[in-house]
Amino acid sequence: MTIVTILVGSPRKSGSTRILAGEAERGLKEQGIAVETVFLNDLKIKGCQACYYCKKNDVAACAVKDDMQQVHQLMQESDGLMVASPIYFAGVTAQTKLWQDRMFPYISMNLAPKLPPTKKVSFIFTQNQPDVHLFETPIRTFMHMVGLTGLTVKDYLIAYDLDAGVKTPVTENKVFMDKAYEMGRDLLR
Repeated sequence: MTIVTILVGSPRKSGSTRILAGEAERGLKEQGIAVETVFLNDLKIKGCQACYYCKKNDVAACAVKDDMQQVHQLMQESDGLMVASPIYFAGVTAQTKLWQDRMFPYISMNLAPKLPPTKKVSFIFTQNQPDVHLFETPIRTFMHMVGLTGLTVKDYLIAYDLDAGVKTPVTENKVFMDKAYEMGRDLLR
């Protein structure tokens, strides 16, 4: 069975980020792809402890035993990933950054990737600022660093000028809703 894991880094389970991730999920499911959605905020994940267990033993495994083991397992079993995060203070949320930091086992000391390049990843970012380019540099850096693991970056969406309950709801922005759906539909193509 083909499966994609969606990682949602927003603390809000009904905010713009989750709504767009839901559209990507709909696009995936309409292709017959099973989806496992993980809300990073619900997990107990410690930051990387810099113990170098993964490097000393040359393994794509982490010595820290917490909920990240579940996420690593899902990633390894999945045919693709989608990562959705709001932008807080010019970067992804702390929850999303924790996930990224714990990707350390998937990069060797010489920066060689340890995940197969056949696994694709797409990203959904939401921000309340109206300038779509405002946080483009940290967003591109985040995607580049995730790509160092071997994941092939397929696509991304920066949905801007959003703020649940304050600004026009994302559900009324056809461009963002359609793009998120298409990203799910096309992730594994």
